[in-house]
Amino acid sequence: MRSVIISLRPHQWYKNLILFLGIIFSGNFLNPGLWGTLLLAFSAFCLLSGPLYIFNDVKDIERDRLHPKKRYRPIAAGDLSPSLAVPTAAVLIIGAIVTGFVINPTFGALCLAYLLISSSYTAYLKNYAIVDAIVIGVGFVIRAAAGCAAIDVRISSWLILCVFLIALVLTFGKRRQELLTANNSRACLTDYSVPMSENFLNLSVSLLLMSYALYSVSVNESLLLTLPFALFGVFRYVQLVHLDNFGGNCEQILVDRPSIINLILWIGLTVLILYGGGL
Repeated sequence: MRSVIISLRPHQWYKNLILFLGIIFSGNFLNPGLWGTLLLAFSAFCLLSGPLYIFNDVKDIERDRLHPKKRYRPIAAGDLSPSLAVPTAAVLIIGAIVTGFVINPTFGALCLAYLLISSSYTAYLKNYAIVDAIVIGVGFVIRAAAGCAAIDVRISSWLILCVFLIALVLTFGKRRQELLTANNSRACLTDYSVPMSENFLNLSVSLLLMSYALYSVSVNESLLLTLPFALFGVFRYVQLVHLDNFGGNCEQILVDRPSIINLILWIGLTVLILYGGGL
């Protein structure tokens, strides 16, 4: 059981927190009637995304055994048999999809869309440079859209664009790190280079910050007050990618104290502006 839980990679489930953007930016953050549904939706996406890591580990088992870190994953290390891992993952995915349609048909359909795009990525699309980053970005967008669908709200298309661009920033930062560490665990890395990944990272950062600024103006000009925190958050990530090589493990940003403090301040100011009558 422990090997199964590790293979589900619960430390990666923080990505599903994107589902909560809808309730914050639609003006329903203080609506207690929606939180139960949204928490169930979050659980369904965790139940859906976790097993996909198992399928990925089964597919890449031989390549992972040659990787200095991935070889310790339960499937690559032989602690979890593929004959047990695959049926377990399949049952969990079915449960997640059923839960999705119980919430509502639109959310269920987005769960299926996420399953399709993620499966395509694992089976084929992750082998192609640039395509891999775009597909990851689409996965992030589906999460954001699913959070809105679960509670039947709409948010600005600018915010959806920001979610897509955040995914590109994280992905190109990670590709840069993999190239610098001579990590050959991804077939697509042969079509990347360090300068190329840095250029893509810088371009994605520029587009992200521009889009966030335009979103702020379109919704509430007072949100421009949160722009310095957005700038610091993105620039801090780029700084860590270059100085501390955080790009290889994006979740490590969650234990970076300046980033955490900045995130708390950004959330607090955003909620104050949106729900406190502006500034």
